[in-house]
Amino acid sequence: MARISVVIPTFNEKENITKLLIRLNEILPSLSFIVVDDNSPDGTEESLKKLNLKNLELIIRKNEKGLGSAIKTGLSRALELESEYIVTMDADFSHDPSYLPGMLEMAKTGYGLVIGSRYVKGGGIENWPLKRRIVSKGANFLFRTAMRSYIHDNTSNYRVYSTNAAKEALNCNSADGYEFQICAVFRILKAGIKIGEYPIIFRDREIGKSKLSNVEIFRWFKFLLSLLASS
Repeated sequence: MARISVVIPTFNEKENITKLLIRLNEILPSLSFIVVDDNSPDGTEESLKKLNLKNLELIIRKNEKGLGSAIKTGLSRALELESEYIVTMDADFSHDPSYLPGMLEMAKTGYGLVIGSRYVKGGGIENWPLKRRIVSKGANFLFRTAMRSYIHDNTSNYRVYSTNAAKEALNCNSADGYEFQICAVFRILKAGIKIGEYPIIFRDREIGKSKLSNVEIFRWFKFLLSLLASS
């Protein structure tokens, strides 16, 4: 049976991550979990250890922070474990675990990367404020236009990577924040690896606060300009 690893970055997700892992285990008990936690002060580590899951590896990073950096740490570890497919997803239940079996089936039909997409037919967003919708739509429009990407949702973190696609994504050496998502798509497209989109309904988190700040948005746009200059 193919090894499937699920990489989940966390920072102050105590209330969400334990419930998410339990739910994922119910849906696909054969999964392996790699949780990369940036030394959360809210007790995330203790909560995860209490679950006593044999299929969970917890990586605590003391001196590093950033979504992209955490994902790269998880991807690298999953490759070391010889995972055939590597899932990335958020810890806050905005990415519904019930979509994962369908995304994995799609990956097995020849896609090197499957993106859980909000912007294809059947996809959508619930409970997002207007500002977040504008930023997300605008970011995807700019990336699609600048990079000639045929992908509609280039910024979603709900993904299934093949081994080859994960290796390409790890070439994003300087993308340590939210910009990692577009860098990974850029690298995978350049490598000629097939990308597919699976429709999902994205539901805004019910517990905790979003980590996306104005500083992160600025860094994202700055990184897009650097990609455009290098392409």
